[in-house]
Amino acid sequence: MRRPLAAALLLAALAALVRAPAGHARPVDQGGAFERDVRPFLARHCAGCHGPDDPEAGLTLTGRGQDDLARDPATWRLVLERVRTGDMPPEDAAARPSALERDVALAALEDALAPALRARADDPGRVTLRRLNRAEYRHTVFDLLGVVVAEHDLPDDEVGYGFDTVGDVLTAPPLLVERYLDLAEQVAAAAVRDLGPVRTRVAARECEQEGRARRTRDGFMMLVSNGALSARVTLPAPGEYVVRVRAYGQQAGPDPARLVVRLGRRQVAAHDVRAVAASPEVYEATVEAPAGRHVVSAAFVNDYWKPDDPDPAQRDRNLAIDWLEVDGPTRAPEPTPAQRALVPRPPAGLDEVVPAARAALRAFLPRAFRRPVDDAEVERHAALVAEAALEGASFEQGLRVALQAALVSPHFLYKVEVDPDPASPAPHDVSEHELAVRLSYYLWSGPPDERLLALAAAGRLRGELTAEVARLLDDPRSGRFVEQFVGQWLQLRRLAHASPDPDRFPWDEALREAMRVESELLFEAVLREGRGVLDLVDAPFTFVDERLARHYGVEGVSGPRFRRVPAPPGRGGLLGHAGVLTVTSNPTRTSPVKRGKWVLEVLLDDPPPPPLPGLDSLAEAHDEARPLTLRERLERHRQDPACAQCHLRMDPLGFGLERFDAVGRWRDQDEGLPIDDRATLGAAAFDGLPGLQAHLRRRGRAVVRALAGKLLVFALGRGPAPGDDAALDALIERAGPAWRLRDVVAAIVDTPAFQRRRGGDR
Repeated sequence: MRRPLAAALLLAALAALVRAPAGHARPVDQGGAFERDVRPFLARHCAGCHGPDDPEAGLTLTGRGQDDLARDPATWRLVLERVRTGDMPPEDAAARPSALERDVALAALEDALAPALRARADDPGRVTLRRLNRAEYRHTVFDLLGVVVAEHDLPDDEVGYGFDTVGDVLTAPPLLVERYLDLAEQVAAAAVRDLGPVRTRVAARECEQEGRARRTRDGFMMLVSNGALSARVTLPAPGEYVVRVRAYGQQAGPDPARLVVRLGRRQVAAHDVRAVAASPEVYEATVEAPAGRHVVSAAFVNDYWKPDDPDPAQRDRNLAIDWLEVDGPTRAPEPTPAQRALVPRPPAGLDEVVPAARAALRAFLPRAFRRPVDDAEVERHAALVAEAALEGASFEQGLRVALQAALVSPHFLYKVEVDPDPASPAPHDVSEHELAVRLSYYLWSGPPDERLLALAAAGRLRGELTAEVARLLDDPRSGRFVEQFVGQWLQLRRLAHASPDPDRFPWDEALREAMRVESELLFEAVLREGRGVLDLVDAPFTFVDERLARHYGVEGVSGPRFRRVPAPPGRGGLLGHAGVLTVTSNPTRTSPVKRGKWVLEVLLDDPPPPPLPGLDSLAEAHDEARPLTLRERLERHRQDPACAQCHLRMDPLGFGLERFDAVGRWRDQDEGLPIDDRATLGAAAFDGLPGLQAHLRRRGRAVVRALAGKLLVFALGRGPAPGDDAALDALIERAGPAWRLRDVVAAIVDTPAFQRRRGGDR
């Protein structure tokens, strides 16, 4: 049975390459060692599966020479790793190489690859101009103005290479642009309150209409059946408001026309409108309301129609409305904290409006655009305030318009990086301000703070980068990094859509949320306590609240507060977390295939290729003399050579997790059949989760390198680039041998890819 290299391994973020110790570098190979030691090895041990005729996974390893290493070093690095770990040639190959033969070939291939890797090491890649994703937008608005934007206020972002930070997929369709316009208005209104009462009057003819209405000769709108006229208003601050309606009734029947005033769905007042067309009256009511957008409506609720009444004046009752008005708040509101910071002293007269606007905008725009701004930019925004003032608006209303303009500017919505010569592919350092932006959005998912911007303005950020990384990681805002990275790296966002069969498994929203939090807290503990990356694989502790403790059978935990506890027996590390086990299961049963694929994708960055059409499901067997275990059904599935090539890599990893059901509970049987969680992967054999954890510990370098590759994609917002391999190898060397998670996270900032970029289109 043949075990090929997966085609997907042509992608980046490959398993680690062991280097010669510093000071003992071998001479550069010029083709001789490759021809002497590598090509014969490939012919003897690889040609059977990867020859020119129908090669497994479409990968041919014969007939390729030294020049091919420069064209495709990623594939050859993978060959190197697979041979080194013993995955290739497969255990059942006709002729396995001796240890000496293998070591000689590996040394020759490593030497031959060195020039190709060095040639690409100076390419930092090119990051596509990209907009803020949903989380970054929310955090940026909050850090700038203290305004909370709800998560559902923006649509989900597309994902590239597993993350929603990748610029190539963060498009801006028209509907999203419209949403940004709406949000800018709402955010500005919440950030800057009118400090005096504001009166908003809407003519009835401009209102939204419900029910039948017609316009009268005097300009009123006559509701001729039960219905309403509604207007949208923005209330600048929480407080008491006066709602007024000017109206009269066309009277008929025993009762006067009835007017009901509503704010949203809440009835504010009900009035008997006895006024007539000759003398309309204003009807008002007071109401407490929060700041923000509201709908105020005037409704006619007692229509009357008696066409056969002998008195024509008594046949038809209607309600005529001239306008709706909201006035307030009646008590002067306090300015918001953001407002106080922007405008310490409000202008006392019209001649102070523009100077006050300039001062506020000189403080705000550099933070919003995350770079220095020139006088022309300040003047353009200040002109909006001046124009509003000339039209009779308050200073606060004008300032809100200027803030709205800034919040929909590409300089706010996008992380702009400028190339000195856009046509040149030459690598260059990003500017100090661009570096500050990269750093803060990596570790805070939000904008640079005053210190970062000040260091960048003084040209000192690069010199103090190590200290600043430590400061950002120690700041509570780094919790955003944990939430954003962990949810996507571990694919736990899928929990939001998980739907285990309720007849088979316990499930509720509290458990769904607890599963997510558990993994975030473990990652955060390993990060903040200086623990090694591999502690994520087998940490002897975890975090539970009462709901999750009950799920695990842990006693003595009550209430919603999460607390640290010893990991339940047989469960330590991320692979024992119920969230991971749930998102890698089917609704009705576990899936060793999905779980094994998850280990390859997430922990080893070595994903299998997608299944061929028609081979992506497991056939159910109903005609057997006895029920088949899931393991037996998968073994039958692997008898198809087209399926075996991937399942031989995935299934053993998944079998190690079979002690856990589809929602991560411990079990000894599956539908009455005993659980068998033994597995064999190449030359390695292991039992259950502890054995799988030990296997991953043995492949520790590959696990750490895979995590570093994911961090690099997340931090830069681009897919793998040619120079990343050398950068990641150097990073692993610097972070080793303890491979502390904090050191790996911080080392991303030291890579050329993080601090440099290139222009051009290649």
